[in-house]
Amino acid sequence: MTKMKYSILGIGGKLAFYTSIYAGFAAGLSLLFPNFFFIRSELVFGLRALGFILLAMGIILLIISVRQLLREFQEGILMTGGVFRYLRNPIYAAWTFLIIPALSFFTLSWLFFFTPFIFYLIFKTYIREEEEFLEGYFGDEYIKYKAKTGQLLPRFRFSSEQEI
Repeated sequence: MTKMKYSILGIGGKLAFYTSIYAGFAAGLSLLFPNFFFIRSELVFGLRALGFILLAMGIILLIISVRQLLREFQEGILMTGGVFRYLRNPIYAAWTFLIIPALSFFTLSWLFFFTPFIFYLIFKTYIREEEEFLEGYFGDEYIKYKAKTGQLLPRFRFSSEQEI
């Protein structure tokens, strides 16, 4: 099998770049118009507490996923075990559903609450590149894995048949 030619970062650089543009825009507007964009109410404590919980969960998922990726990527083997058994993109899922929302809660600017949606839209725009590469590299093995494994959320199947 030939060595992988795709970067270990996948589409991560694009996600970070375009999401940062929106976050910079949101930060600028929030600082220019703090009375309009910042949340000032009894919700502040709850939002920050929720942010800490999401951040802790996100960091745990991120560490587990990155450790597995670093261990197995160089071998050029399709990762279908560990967290990759449940999600094709656990690193992007950690950022989409846990880390970015947590950071959004810490800012206390309602403009930042759109950041996870921006990240998700960018993800959906560029993930095809990564998946096309993986289909070309792993062929049928990836197509079968893709059919049974959720992209960002686990895909639960309820059937009377058990997989062997």
